[in-house]
Amino acid sequence: MQIKTETRVGIFVLIALAIFMYMGFTIGVFRFDMANYRKYVVYFKDVSGLSVKSDVKIAGVKVGWVEAIELIDGDQAKATAMIHKRYTLYQDAYAVVRQDGLLGVKYLEVVVGDPLLPNLSAGDTLSRPSKSPVSVDELIAKFKTIADNVAEVTDALRDVIGSPEGKEQMRAMMDNFNQTAERLASFAQTIDRVLVKNEDQLTTLLGVGDDIHRLSDKLENDVLPSIKVSIEKIAVAFDRDLDKLASKLGATAEALEEASIQARDGIRTIGSVAEKIDEGKGTIGKLINEEDTYRDLKVAVQGLRNYFAKVDSLQIVFDAHGESMYRPGEHMHLEDSKGYFDIRIHPQEDYFYLVQIATSIKGYVERNELFTQYFDTENFKYDESKLDLSDRDKLRFAPHKKFELLKRNTVRFGFQFGKIFNDIAFRFGLFEGSAGLGVDFDIPFRTDKFRWVTSLEIFDFKGQDRLHDTRPHLKWINKVFLMRNLYVTFGADDFISKHNVNAFFGAGLRFGDDDIKYFLPSLGGAASIAK
Repeated sequence: MQIKTETRVGIFVLIALAIFMYMGFTIGVFRFDMANYRKYVVYFKDVSGLSVKSDVKIAGVKVGWVEAIELIDGDQAKATAMIHKRYTLYQDAYAVVRQDGLLGVKYLEVVVGDPLLPNLSAGDTLSRPSKSPVSVDELIAKFKTIADNVAEVTDALRDVIGSPEGKEQMRAMMDNFNQTAERLASFAQTIDRVLVKNEDQLTTLLGVGDDIHRLSDKLENDVLPSIKVSIEKIAVAFDRDLDKLASKLGATAEALEEASIQARDGIRTIGSVAEKIDEGKGTIGKLINEEDTYRDLKVAVQGLRNYFAKVDSLQIVFDAHGESMYRPGEHMHLEDSKGYFDIRIHPQEDYFYLVQIATSIKGYVERNELFTQYFDTENFKYDESKLDLSDRDKLRFAPHKKFELLKRNTVRFGFQFGKIFNDIAFRFGLFEGSAGLGVDFDIPFRTDKFRWVTSLEIFDFKGQDRLHDTRPHLKWINKVFLMRNLYVTFGADDFISKHNVNAFFGAGLRFGDDDIKYFLPSLGGAASIAK
């Protein structure tokens, strides 16, 4: 059967494709499965013998190949290893260049690392330093050094032993060894004859020796240690008791001596004091012998008692609250906010003193006036109406100038005196830096868990804290206590002014001196714990 040319060509192409596929998948000449491998970078100081396409192994099993080797920084080799993705490398993985047998090819051995550490991703560098292969040139150099050392030792031995003096010394040494051996043999024969003749006596002697050995062991192990321990205990007990007795006797003697001295001095002092008291000297003597001094001291003690009684009845209340306004303030684009801190001192239940600190974002107005007069050289006053001045100079050198300054974020102080009549209290004094009056009404409720205090204040009677408005400042305040120390506040501020009418709301805290006394120990304990 004759095969056509086209058939032969097709068979040849199929055989070539089979060889191509075999080389690609089995031998690894062509890589069609690159997607199944991950790339890792390894750095070495020396990769002698390692080449591209060299095997990469883990525990002796091939898992990939060396993709590329290149030189970087002039003295360091960078190797790119392709490893199958089914094998995971960890953070402390490293690589070693090894050789397959004594004359085999070199390959890259990879140690995967600790599984408890994070995994390395494709393209990462093995961070742990890799180990370079041992250079054959270094081994040959070390073998040469060893051979040189052996040659030097051999030459030294040859110089020592090979000379006539060395040979004579070796011959004399051997003669001495022979004589020593003969003498040892003769001594051994003599000992053997003596032992044969005295065998019975030696047996008896050895038995006695065994008895003595057992007796000495008994004394050493049982009797002597117990005696030693007993003697040591007795000595320690005697030393301790004697030391304690001696120290106690000495201390007792010193104490008796000191007590006798102090008693003698005390008796003398008491006698001296008694004499002075009898003579009316000193404070006690005057108290005993003079009626006026005793009367004055009694009056002073009574005054101190009354003063401390007033201090005990004194009550102090601390009050702090903030007010947030509903509308922008006068000459201001933002809403005003005020803060108040009050200290209320009650010497008695029916009157009190109030010290106040008030802050405001809108601020307060300050006014200054400047009066100017002009005199000639003879000290005569000029008539300003007759001065020939331009309009600009008249404005510049006006005899009376008025300055108005509005200061933001300022602080004002107040001090007020108050009188209480049942549920109503009247106050007068300084309100936010100006004179004023106030009245407080504690609305009576049947429960102690709820309290409402409403107040009306009038101050700044000429409107000095406003621009172009001389009406007084009226303020209506309400404090609603939801708890004993916590309250909310609301009301109307400056509600009869032309441009500064505003509503406000806020919150505050109120503490008495009893609350402060309760909190201070707690704060001290917290500070000690924090330290």
